[in-house]
Amino acid sequence: MRYSLLCGGAPEPGELHIGFFVIPQGEQWSMTHATGEVVAVDGPLTVRCFNTMLTRRQLHVAAENEYLEVRFAAGHSEVLPGPYCLFEDPILHKRISSHKAVSVNNNEALVVYREETSKGGEKLVRRDLVRGPVLYKPATPNEWRHSFSWHGHDPSGGDIARKRAHGLKFEKMMLAPSSTYYDVENVRTADDALLTVRLMIFYKVVDVETMLDSTNDPIADIINSVSSDVIGFCSARSFEQFKETSESLNSLGAFPNLVESVGSRGVAVSKVVFRGYMAPQRLQKMHDEAIEKRTRLVLERESESQEHQLADERLAKEEERAATKRLMAKKQAQHEAEMQRAAFEANQREEQEGGELEVRLQLLRQETELKHVAATQRTVNLQPSEMAQLLIAREQGPPARLIQIAGDCRPVVQVGDGPADVAEVDDAAGGSSSVRGRLAMRRNPSPKPQQLFNR
Repeated sequence: MRYSLLCGGAPEPGELHIGFFVIPQGEQWSMTHATGEVVAVDGPLTVRCFNTMLTRRQLHVAAENEYLEVRFAAGHSEVLPGPYCLFEDPILHKRISSHKAVSVNNNEALVVYREETSKGGEKLVRRDLVRGPVLYKPATPNEWRHSFSWHGHDPSGGDIARKRAHGLKFEKMMLAPSSTYYDVENVRTADDALLTVRLMIFYKVVDVETMLDSTNDPIADIINSVSSDVIGFCSARSFEQFKETSESLNSLGAFPNLVESVGSRGVAVSKVVFRGYMAPQRLQKMHDEAIEKRTRLVLERESESQEHQLADERLAKEEERAATKRLMAKKQAQHEAEMQRAAFEANQREEQEGGELEVRLQLLRQETELKHVAATQRTVNLQPSEMAQLLIAREQGPPARLIQIAGDCRPVVQVGDGPADVAEVDDAAGGSSSVRGRLAMRRNPSPKPQQLFNR
C-alpha cells in the first residue's frame, strides 16, 4: 500500500493507494474502488484515493502500414486500420494485437476470402482477388488470405533439378511470367539408354479464378505433363537419333500434353528450353571418349589446315615481297636512266651552249682581229703581200730559232753543208744554247738590214 497525503505522488500499478496521486499526461489508469467500481482516468490529473487500486492500461499503436485487431470480451472482433492508438481496457478487451499490412507489388495478387451475411441471414463466403500495387489491410475480422502450397525445389537433388511437394509456400501470387527448372530422370530410349533430360519451363498464370477452381498445384501438373511428353519423345528414338533430334525439344510442338494440361488450368506455357541431358557413368564415359576423339581429330584437322594456310600466306607474302622488290628495282632503274638522260641532255645543252658561245667569241675575235689587222696595215702602211706574210707567220707560231743578221751587205743564208763560213748564232728560244751552222754570205752593196718578224 502506498501513501501520499500532502502532495501528489507517483502511482504504482497493482498497489492500493491512499492519498493524492498524479496521473501523467499521455497515460490512462484504471481506478478500482473498494466497492469494486472501475473508473478510467486520463492524465494529466490528480486523483484522490482511499484504499483504491491503480492499474496502468497498455497503449497499442498502429502506424500507417499497420492495423489493430481488437478482440472484445463479449466475443466479437474489430479491425482498426492505422494510424490508430487504443488503450487496452481489461474489462472490455480480451486481446489487442498489432499486425503489419501486406504490401502487394505490381504483377502480384492476394486471394482473400470474406464471410458475409446475406439478406436472408445466411452466411456466405466470397473470394476476392486483390491486385497490386496496394497496401492491403483487412476490412473485417472475418477475412483470411489463401495460402498456396506448390511443388518447389528439392535441395537434396544436388545438381539435378528435382521438385518436392509443398516445397513452395506463399500467399502473394506472382502474375508476371516466371520459370522453373526441372530434370526428367530415368528416361529410356528405344535402345535402352538411360538418360536424364534437363529442361527449363517458362509459364504464366493468365486466369487466377480458373487456376483456383481447377488445381491446387499447377507446378505438379506442369512437371507431370512434361515428364509424359519427354518419355514419349525418347522412347520412340534410339540414343543416336535422340542426339540428332534433341534440338526439337526447344519447341512447344514436342510437348502436346503440357500445352493441353496447363491450358485448361488457367496457366500458359510460353517456352520450353532444352538444357541438355545426362547419361549413366559408363555411357557418359563412352560418349565423352568419342567426343574427345572427334574433338582431337577436329583440332588436328584445324591445326593442319591453319599450318597450310600459314604456309600459303607466307608464300603469298614472299611473292608479294618479290614483286614489290622487282617493281622497286624497275623504278630505280627507270629513275637512274631518267637521271642519266637528264644529265646527258644537260651536258649536251651545256656543250651546245659552250660551242655557240665559242663560235660567237671566235667571230668576235675574228672581227676584232680583222679590225686590228686593218688598223695595223693602215698604220704601218704595209703592202698586201707583206701583210699576208705577217699573217702566215703568226698562224705558224713562233719560230724554233730566231736569226738576226746585221751588216752592210745582203746576206745569203744557207743552213746545211756547203762551202761557207762558220758563224755562231744564239738560240732565240732561250738564249742559252748555241747552234753551229754554215752560213754563206754574199756581199750586197746595199747596207739595209732585214729582219724576220714574229707575232
